[in-house]
Amino acid sequence: MFITLEGIEGSGKSTLIKNINSYFLGLNKKIIITREPGATLIGQKIRDLLLSPESEISSKTELLLMLADREQHINKLIVPNLKLNNIVISDRYFDSTIAYQGGGRGLDTSMIKMLISSLQMPIPDLTFLIDIPVKVGLLRAKKRSHLDRFENEEIQFHERVKSSYYKIAKENSQRIKIINGEQTEEKLFEDVLKIINSNLKNGE
Repeated sequence: MFITLEGIEGSGKSTLIKNINSYFLGLNKKIIITREPGATLIGQKIRDLLLSPESEISSKTELLLMLADREQHINKLIVPNLKLNNIVISDRYFDSTIAYQGGGRGLDTSMIKMLISSLQMPIPDLTFLIDIPVKVGLLRAKKRSHLDRFENEEIQFHERVKSSYYKIAKENSQRIKIINGEQTEEKLFEDVLKIINSNLKNGE
């Protein structure tokens, strides 16, 4: 089963993933936790470039770096583990590219989707979009660490990203489940787990 988590900065994906990981490890299930960008050795170098506040990268260069990271990620981690029937959970995937480089940066989303399709990327079985207000997410991000290049963007950028996520979710309502990110950590995990277990039970 291939599960992805999406959301704006500070939405709580990392905490949720830790809880999901602990749950399935407790059941002796083989689970692989990964992320984008930066899941591979090459990907980590790309991540450093993309997130550094000192990096001066054009929007198209940013897009191509994201796709290069994902191609490596798919070939080295995602596909091999799916072939072994392991549960794979990724913190961000191609929906992030459409939301951030399309919605946020203003690049042509049809062009981005065409590139994603041409690379024949595996489609997640299930995607959770953690929904919180932009101001709440950015406040959380500021509290946890120094802001990276994306977190440092103006609030309008993050609003565009969020709006794009809503559009993506509407177009893919069977796959993408919107979850209230302002709930308690426990309730958020409970809601997500119910959906995951329902999909596992149905063999999806």
